[in-house]
Parts: sequence; C-alpha cells; structure tokens
Amino acid sequence: MSTTLIVGILAIGLLILVAVAVTLQTIEKNAKDKRRIESALKSRSRNFEYMLEGFPEGFLNRDLLILVCNCLLEVFSQLSKINPKNKEYQSKYQNAASRLEQNRAKPAIAGTTKLTDTKQIKEVQKMLTGLYNFISKLAGSKRISAQEAQIYAKQVRRLMVQTASDALTQPIKDALQQTKPRLAIHYLNMLNEKMTKENNDGFYSEQINHQSQQIAELEHQASNIDASVENNRDEANTQTDEWNKPDDSWKKNALYD
Repeated sequence: MSTTLIVGILAIGLLILVAVAVTLQTIEKNAKDKRRIESALKSRSRNFEYMLEGFPEGFLNRDLLILVCNCLLEVFSQLSKINPKNKEYQSKYQNAASRLEQNRAKPAIAGTTKLTDTKQIKEVQKMLTGLYNFISKLAGSKRISAQEAQIYAKQVRRLMVQTASDALTQPIKDALQQTKPRLAIHYLNMLNEKMTKENNDGFYSEQINHQSQQIAELEHQASNIDASVENNRDEANTQTDEWNKPDDSWKKNALYD
C-alpha cells in the first residue's frame, strides 16, 4: 500500500471523526436547548395556572380570563410539540381548551370583587404585576396588537387601583374611629393620587370628587382638633408657670416672728 493511499485513508478517517464529533456536539447542544426551552415553558405554564387558580372568583373579567387561558393553551401546545410523548402536556392542553370555552361563555362584565384580607391583597397585586408585564411581552413579540395590549393593560391597571383601594379601606376606617383625621387624610390623598394617574377617561372622577370632599371635611375636623390641642397646651403651660412660681409665703410669716 502506497504512502499516498495511507495518507488519504487517514485524512478521510480524520474527516469522519471530525464530522462525528461535530454531529455529536450539535445533537448535545440541541438537546440542551430543548431542555432549556422546555423548562422555561413549564415555568411559564405554572405562572398561568397559578393566575387562573390564585385570583379570587370573579376578580378577573372575561377578557383577561380568556387572555390567560389562550396563553396557557399556547404554552402546552409548544410543550406537546417539544415532547410529544409526554401525556401530561396533552392532558393539560385539553384542560386549558376546556377552561377557555367555559370562560368564553361567561358574561362580558363581571361584578367587582372586594378584597379584605391583607395577605390576599398583596398576593393578588403580585399576580397583577406579573400579568401586566406579560402583556407587555406579548405586545413586544407581536403576538397581540398594540391596541389589544393597551386594552388589556388598562384593565389590569384598574384592578391594581382597586386592590390599592381595598388595602386602604380598613386603615381609613380605623383612623376615623380613632379620631385621627390627619392619618385618614394621608390615606385618602394616596388613593386620589393613584386614581388621578389613571383618570384620563374620567373613570374615577366621581370617586375622586367624593374623596376630595371627605378630605376637606377632615381638614376642618383636624383644624378644630389642632386648635383644641393648642388651647390645652397653653392652659397647661399657664398652670406649669403657676406651679413654678417661687413660694414667698415664708417671708410674710417671718414678719410676725
């Protein structure tokens, strides 16, 4: 066997080894990418499932429920394509499709659900923030139009204002019962500030006016309390001055000694 033939065979063998190595690396990289994508999608599906289960009954309106269900449906569709042998993905896809149809059958306008538990309010606010951020991502990736994103985002922001109002309802009542008008005014101003930021369409105008009137009444009440406190302070200072006067009675008694 000639040297040229041997070199040729070795070169071909080397090329085959390189090709095999590159192929194996590509397969491994694709497998890692697949696992990474699958993990990210599973995490996203848990977030959407948590939203559907975590929000109080009747809290989200029909449009937002349909949005979350559609997102969940899309996630399980992608998971089923990545791992078609996984029966759980297929089952959850069917469940999401069923929930989507159930929510589509609900009335367009849902009643307002008031929240009273502080812990629940904080949890709901966290979920609303997550939903708001995801709407931005959907708009950024063109999966929903800019107009749809604005509509959804506005609905979520209104729910954020509502939960802020729910969170302050009891503190305002407590401040009024404890005759602390300044504290109640502080909470009412916080509400007015939040509502004013979202009042481009006049949705909160009536409530803002009502709360502003309440603030004016409380300001008058607080002024009376301040005046009363000031009068009590002046009276106390006068009494203290009387107490601090030197006792000269011993001098008078000394004249008759």
